[in-house]
Amino acid sequence: MLLIVKNAAIKRRGSDLLISWDNSSKQVSTLDLEMVVIVGNNVEMSSEVINFLSSLNIPVLIHGKRADTALVTPFVNTIAEIRRKLYALDEDSQVLLAKRFIEGKVRGMINVAKYFSYIDKTQVREIEVRLSARDRKSLILEEAALSREAWEELKKFVPSFEGRKPRGEDPINRAIDYAYSIIYALSTHALIAAGLDPYYGLLHANQPGRPSLVYDFSEMFKPVAIHAVIAVARRSRLSLDSEGYLKKDGLELVTKHLYGVLHKRRRTTIRGEFYRKANDLKKFVLDAVDFQPFVYKPM
Repeated sequence: MLLIVKNAAIKRRGSDLLISWDNSSKQVSTLDLEMVVIVGNNVEMSSEVINFLSSLNIPVLIHGKRADTALVTPFVNTIAEIRRKLYALDEDSQVLLAKRFIEGKVRGMINVAKYFSYIDKTQVREIEVRLSARDRKSLILEEAALSREAWEELKKFVPSFEGRKPRGEDPINRAIDYAYSIIYALSTHALIAAGLDPYYGLLHANQPGRPSLVYDFSEMFKPVAIHAVIAVARRSRLSLDSEGYLKKDGLELVTKHLYGVLHKRRRTTIRGEFYRKANDLKKFVLDAVDFQPFVYKPM
């Protein structure tokens, strides 16, 4: 993963990338590069660089204060058949999948709270994850209620954190937004690799240009990002720059910790779980094979 903050220019130099700032430059090999992450505005990247990264299947994430953009190369696979069946899923199947995504998210959040409660030798309240909704509208309300309960427990472990507010103007919420943007980019890459349409939502509403399935699918992996941000915030003081972005040192700390968690070896890495779960989702769509969610458990 390569983090580039604002006011930089990216050029190609052979098989490497050359990143230049006003008074310095850095040459980076693409040999083990998984993703390019750009934060903020005023980063210049030529069409040659975009084509080069595309040829290597390296996604580019642009994280902004109000929106995120992921540039991902399409894969060659049986996209037409998979997407035709995805679009034809009945509402019961869509709600079932959405429930599994939410179950994975909330159980993962509870596991993160239990992890930090063990470190702090405190107790967290048990949250019963029971989703009884039979339609999208009811499920959205259930998800919101469960997420609020989980955040009430999680915020106890972050100094001076009042609670989750997407695109909030405080450093912790900014850090969570940034970590989520990486989860979205990885989810986009995995879904496209499986031949699925990242814009066709099951729970999140379909809107032009909105990667709704990415938002649905990524719910399971958000606890990984939450863990990384809480771990960093407990050790270091995160702060914002004059434009409202996390300062460079904070971005680097969150990126490093999240990258470490994603690549920590278990039976498989969490990074690999994105592709395994996207493939499981494809099997559900094509052959109605039961889909079980990814549930994050910190180590």
